[in-house]
Amino acid sequence: MTSKTRGGLTKADLVDVVYDRHGALTKDEASDIVDAILGIVKTNLGQGRAVRIKNFGVFEVAERAGRMGVNPASGEKMFIPPHKGLSFRPAARLKRQVSKPKTVSKPKTASKSQAASDMARRAMERLDERGDAKK
Repeated sequence: MTSKTRGGLTKADLVDVVYDRHGALTKDEASDIVDAILGIVKTNLGQGRAVRIKNFGVFEVAERAGRMGVNPASGEKMFIPPHKGLSFRPAARLKRQVSKPKTVSKPKTASKSQAASDMARRAMERLDERGDAKK
């Protein structure tokens, strides 16, 4: 799955993943599922409750103490009042996966039928990326 944006994965990309993996769903139904999950996360965080996702991490509301800061535009010292912020603590498994070095594998010798199959798959992926393929 390659994101269509430079900044990373978007909500639309998540909808596409749900749609692609569950062929019995329409795009609207896939969108409703993603909206429901994100809505539950937002509601719980809004109520001050942590959201734990196994093997992924924990989203939490953190209390930030008041402190002195500096206005970057004027250089003037100012008091930043106490407030709530969000924090994310990744699970150990996610940390390992993110920090795992990428390995470069040697190309395998494929049969002619496998090579043709791979070529067709790559062509379909290019069409999908351009939006030319019909679903």
